[in-house]
Amino acid sequence: MKILKKILIVVASTILFFPWIVSSAYALECNTPILDSSSDEVKAYYIPENKYAGQSINVPTNQENNVQKACRIKFEELSGAKVIMIPYPKQKDMLDAINLAIATNSGEFDAMTSGAGGAKEYGLGGHLNPLPEPPDRDDFYTGDYDQYSIGGELYGIPTVTDTNLLYWRSDLFEEAGLDPTKPPQTYTELTEYAKLLTIDKNGKRSTEEGFDKNNIEIYGFGFKGEASLASPWEWYNYLFAFGGDVFDSEYNVAIDSPESIASLQWVVDNYRVHNIYPADTPVYDYGAFHTLFIQGKMAMAVNWPYMYGMSQDPEQSKVVGKVEIGRKPMQERYAGNLGGWSYGVLKMSKKQELAEAFAKWNGNPDQASMEALIRGNAPARKSITELMVKEKPIVAGAIAKNLPDTMGVKWLDAGPSWMALEKETWKLIQYALVGEKTPEQALKDAKVEMEKILKRDRFHEELVPLLLGN
Repeated sequence: MKILKKILIVVASTILFFPWIVSSAYALECNTPILDSSSDEVKAYYIPENKYAGQSINVPTNQENNVQKACRIKFEELSGAKVIMIPYPKQKDMLDAINLAIATNSGEFDAMTSGAGGAKEYGLGGHLNPLPEPPDRDDFYTGDYDQYSIGGELYGIPTVTDTNLLYWRSDLFEEAGLDPTKPPQTYTELTEYAKLLTIDKNGKRSTEEGFDKNNIEIYGFGFKGEASLASPWEWYNYLFAFGGDVFDSEYNVAIDSPESIASLQWVVDNYRVHNIYPADTPVYDYGAFHTLFIQGKMAMAVNWPYMYGMSQDPEQSKVVGKVEIGRKPMQERYAGNLGGWSYGVLKMSKKQELAEAFAKWNGNPDQASMEALIRGNAPARKSITELMVKEKPIVAGAIAKNLPDTMGVKWLDAGPSWMALEKETWKLIQYALVGEKTPEQALKDAKVEMEKILKRDRFHEELVPLLLGN
């Protein structure tokens, strides 16, 4: 309790002047009340020794936020080292620079931050060194920790994570005779709710005689159907919940399993049979999707937490005070995909010990608490989620309900084949949505193309043994 009070005092004084902090990162201090009260083993893992005076490491970045900057400065104070952040305008520019440094073995960079895709691709490619297992590993969410691991070894320490939430309009629930405190518990039930919540311009519900499906005013649900990462990364929530996955336990493509087919059939039926999605769903990206919701034209949605803040902003939203968020429904199980970021150590580094110390420092619980309480990022740690729920019960409460259900997207385990597999995934979703193929045929055809990609890239010969720890 004393630790909690210390954290809240620091955070409360910081949040009070939040607009000023954004413009001046130096106003923020990286205090360590959690680490100060932790075991010696935990302290030794995260807190660097003060023995690196005169040394420096180079870390590429395309964005260093105020929390990261404050904690970098704290690391420099503790270690005596200098961390030189090398900025790039875009993430692609940063990755291009890292790839060039790897190709030329320049030793230019020492550590890097990346999502799960980067940690897996660079780790499987032999460009990252594994990190020692944290003594407080159990404090990290299993799905999040696993998405940065290869063959049981950690290649990126989790810093922040992310998960999708269920959004629903409490006012529309009440108007339809639904209890706004009881959202749908299964995806089958969600479809039934959505049919009741879909209303045409004459005020008729889709369940009523005379409903005009060509003139819908409010859609019961939505889907980001654009041919981009937007569509598969929404579909994975349903795929996992229906009991499917992209690979089986031996890394054979399982995209056409009965569970996978059922999950895609559910999406397609919502669009083509039940008319609870907008007509132009196949071109919906994140922007079109969240705009429809915050303008009051969608009754329920599955999306990342960022949309809640938008929905409560009177400058852009028509649904302020009318939105609830919570746990996504189940079907065969509660499950959903996740995002996140981690820090890893590049093998090219000539200062491995210092680079590792910096990577581990970025995973410490105090920095995680600041990312959560000050910046609103979903914490990678269970203990910080509990703390966040006390301070921000609505958003953090919803995040806390969903994070234990999360699973990593195993396409990321395919390393350099990852994006090619994602493209085949969004293509199959497109084929099914527009009716060019049935969901089953789209999945079976995609499996053939995916197996060709994996064979071309020697996935089973070169990477699967590493993933399975053989």
